[in-house]
Amino acid sequence: MRSVNPNTGIKGTDIVLANLNREIAKIKAGSMAGLIEASIMIRRDMDKTSPLIPIGRTENLRASWFTTPHHTAKGPGLKMGFGANYAVFVHEMVDKGKQINWSRPGSGPKFLEAALKRNHKQILKIIGNNARIKP
Repeated sequence: MRSVNPNTGIKGTDIVLANLNREIAKIKAGSMAGLIEASIMIRRDMDKTSPLIPIGRTENLRASWFTTPHHTAKGPGLKMGFGANYAVFVHEMVDKGKQINWSRPGSGPKFLEAALKRNHKQILKIIGNNARIKP
């Protein structure tokens, strides 16, 4: 056995630390998997539960959904949203004095925000289930 500091008399800490680091890496990998799984659930929900993603002739907005995994000093992260350049305008179309004729029944503004709010407990559950160390 090796000691991290030979003068302390503590032996084997390097092995313990290596094991801990390996388990932490599993948690981080599981967290990313959970983030991706949660983003899939959110995307599907926006096509099942009102307000649905509005669609036009080309369905470009709906098709522009993206997820981009990234890693930070704090751990794994995931950017998600719609890449269509007009996505934010459609999402925020909440003009109180004007009736908007949405072409897709059940569609409307705040479709992403509503899906996040509606599913926040399920999102946390998915991420948590994936972050657990599985023997």
